[in-house]
Amino acid sequence: MERTRRDLLARTGATLAAAGAAGVAGCLDFAAGDGPQGPEGVPETLTCEDDEFVRLAQPFEREVEGTLVETAGTTLELSSEGNSETYGQPIRLVLRNTGDEPVTALGRHAYSIQRETGAGWLDVRGSPAGESVDLPRSEESFDGTYSWSIDLEEEAIASAVPDLDLAVCPPLGSGTYRFVYWGIVDAPPLGAQFELIG
Repeated sequence: MERTRRDLLARTGATLAAAGAAGVAGCLDFAAGDGPQGPEGVPETLTCEDDEFVRLAQPFEREVEGTLVETAGTTLELSSEGNSETYGQPIRLVLRNTGDEPVTALGRHAYSIQRETGAGWLDVRGSPAGESVDLPRSEESFDGTYSWSIDLEEEAIASAVPDLDLAVCPPLGSGTYRFVYWGIVDAPPLGAQFELIG
């Protein structure tokens, strides 16, 4: 069989086009795989491969009451848009003082984002600098609302507290999480639980 130069060029072009398509498909597969990369379900604990990472300690001792807490002078309510959130999408929460009396609060950043594990609820955040850090707290009169909108991905969660170097480790994985506001003085913490899905 006699092959012409035109046949050779056509076959070479087809081969290059197929290789290019495979390369693009590989990129698309990689992009499509972006999502929760951490452990799924209820892991035994949260383990970070970075030896310098120090997880935030739980800053409250009392049991999380749920989304509604009554104090001596008022009622506090923590609400969220849903109980199932997609990785990368924002979780939106609002804490309201629904009564007539103000309470003393420790500011907008007195919250934890925790994951359910076999060892209990653990904060997903910590310091990458090899030493423990505390979240900022400043007492203020609270008689209105605090609101949060935090994208459920590692960088957004880590950078949600200004002027504090935090990281999320290990990466988020599909499972059960909760947002806990523990900053109402002389009141138990409020918590909103949600499932993170891919």
